[in-house]
Amino acid sequence: MAATFLYDANLRLEVDSPEWSGFLGDHGIHVAGYHGDMAPLTKQLEQHTATFSYLPVLNYFYLRADPVYEPIASAVYAADGTTGIPSVLVVPAGSEVTEAGDLRGKRLAIAHRFCTTSFLAPMLMVHDLGSRIDEFFSELVITPPYEGQLEAVLAGAADATFIQEDVWLNDPANAERTRVIARRDHLPTPLFIASREAPLQLRSAVRRFVLNYRSANEESLLFSGFAPYDAAAVKETLRITEEATA
Repeated sequence: MAATFLYDANLRLEVDSPEWSGFLGDHGIHVAGYHGDMAPLTKQLEQHTATFSYLPVLNYFYLRADPVYEPIASAVYAADGTTGIPSVLVVPAGSEVTEAGDLRGKRLAIAHRFCTTSFLAPMLMVHDLGSRIDEFFSELVITPPYEGQLEAVLAGAADATFIQEDVWLNDPANAERTRVIARRDHLPTPLFIASREAPLQLRSAVRRFVLNYRSANEESLLFSGFAPYDAAAVKETLRITEEATA
């Protein structure tokens, strides 16, 4: 059976670049990207249809007890070269909201329910406040990721959003139109996972390629490459996520 690579296209991995397309083609790996909601990606992984995958940590949360898959790398956050992502909670500049607790009963813009910066961050924040995300907010407004979340807040379709900090900083106008009221640091970067059922030679080749890959367009990317799997950070996040979803 041919190897397959399923990935979250929202993460903007350059699979069409000469480096990626050449490597995948040379090793006969079929590629499929998923846009919008990542539930279908999780379903495919639960059915073991993928040999490799690049995905948010919340997708892996539902696979954490699956013996078939193992993480082999963590993405490198392009803004600072680490395996942790900061996400900031923003509201319109003129909003009366001054702290996270003021958002109880308000609308939150998210990209999807597997997104690290727009869903996991507020889920953990609300857990710290002693509540659950679907109880705390009156509505989770689904929008296109990143810039689309800000547009929803500015248009009045949502009252707030958690967004990856470097995306918010990319446009200086965001600091004039919106205001940061909270933040969540050191969220795990996306993971690259591999099936243990894949041939060892192929898994080793993919791991070498992934860990040696560095984008030539680092300034325009969310993530610039990969580092060895940050197991400690991911396991701690999964532990807290279990508490928040219990």
